[in-house]
Amino acid sequence: MTGRSAVFGSEDRRAGTSVVAEALRIAGRDRRPVFGSAVLAGVVALFAGGGIVAGAFAVSWGLFLEAGRAAETAIADEDSYVAYADQWDDLVKVAFCVYPLLLLVAVVLIAWLLTAQAVTVAYARERAAAGTPAGVLTLHALWRRSRPHLGAAVRVQLLTLVCALVPGLAGLLVLVAIQSEMVPGVVWPTYHDPATAQFILVGRILPVVIWALGFALLTRFSLATAVRVTDNCSATAAMRRSWALTRAARLRTTGICLLGTVAVAVAFTVLRWFGVFVAHWAGLVMLAVTGGNVWVTGVLVLVVPVAVALVAVPFVLAPVGVLLGCLRERLDGGVGGVRVLSGVSVG
Repeated sequence: MTGRSAVFGSEDRRAGTSVVAEALRIAGRDRRPVFGSAVLAGVVALFAGGGIVAGAFAVSWGLFLEAGRAAETAIADEDSYVAYADQWDDLVKVAFCVYPLLLLVAVVLIAWLLTAQAVTVAYARERAAAGTPAGVLTLHALWRRSRPHLGAAVRVQLLTLVCALVPGLAGLLVLVAIQSEMVPGVVWPTYHDPATAQFILVGRILPVVIWALGFALLTRFSLATAVRVTDNCSATAAMRRSWALTRAARLRTTGICLLGTVAVAVAFTVLRWFGVFVAHWAGLVMLAVTGGNVWVTGVLVLVVPVAVALVAVPFVLAPVGVLLGCLRERLDGGVGGVRVLSGVSVG
C-alpha cells in the first residue's frame, strides 16, 4: 500500500510540474491577453477601490478633525486622552460600510481575472488541436469571449467566499472564546504566565487545523470558474464539477493551489513594502492639507501600502489563473481533451 501511494505521489508531482510548465508557456506566448486583463483589473481596482476609500475619508473627515482638536485641547490642558475616544463608534460604522464594498470589488475582479485566463487557456488549446499557428487573442476578443461567463463567475466567487468564511470564522471564534475565558482549563498567556500545553493545543494548533481544512475546501472549488467557461454550466454545477475533478487529484490540486497562494502572498508582501514609499509622500500631502492633523494622516499611511499592493497584485494573480485553467484541462481529458468555447470568433 505504501509503494502504491509513493507511485501515485510521484505521478502527481510529475503531472503538477507539467501543468506549471504549460501554464508558463501559455502565459509567455499569450502575455497580451493575460497581462492585459491584469492591467484592466488594476485600473478598475484603482478607480473603484480608490473611490470607495476616498468616499470613506470624506464621510469621516469631520470625525478626524474633531479627534485632532480634542487631542490638542487635552495636550494643552495637560490632560490624558485616548485617541478617537468619542469618534470610534462612528468610524467603525463607516468601516463596516466600506469593507463589504471593497470585498465586492475584489470578488468581481477575481471573477474577471479567472474567467479571462480560462478563456485564454481554452483558446490556446483550440489552436493547438486545430494545428494552426498561434494567433493573437486581442483584448476585444477576450472581452467578448469572457462577458457571457462573468455573471456566473461572480456567483462562483461569492459561493466560494461563503464556504471560506465558515472555517475562517470558526478558527477566529476559537481564539475569541479562549480570550474571553470561555474554554475551561485554557488560559491566554501573559507576560508572567507562559503558554500552557492546553493553550498551545487549543489556541494555536486547533485554529491552524481549522484554517487548513478551509484551504483544502477552497482548493476543491478552485477550478469552478474554468469549468464554467468550458462547460457553460451554472455556478453550482461548475462547483460540483470542480469538486468531482479534484477528487482523484487532491494532492496535485492542493500543491498547485498552495504554489499559487505563496506566489500571491510573496508578491503582496513585496508590493506592500514598495507602497510604504508612496505612503510617505501621501502622508506629507495629507499633513499639509489638514494643517498637521496626524490622526487622519496616520490612518492614510496605514491604508496606502495595502492599496498599492492590491492594485498591483492582479499581475501575479493572472498567471495563477492560467495555472488553474491548465489544471482544469489536464484533469478533464488530459492533454488531448479540448473543449470548444461558445461560438464567438476571434477578432
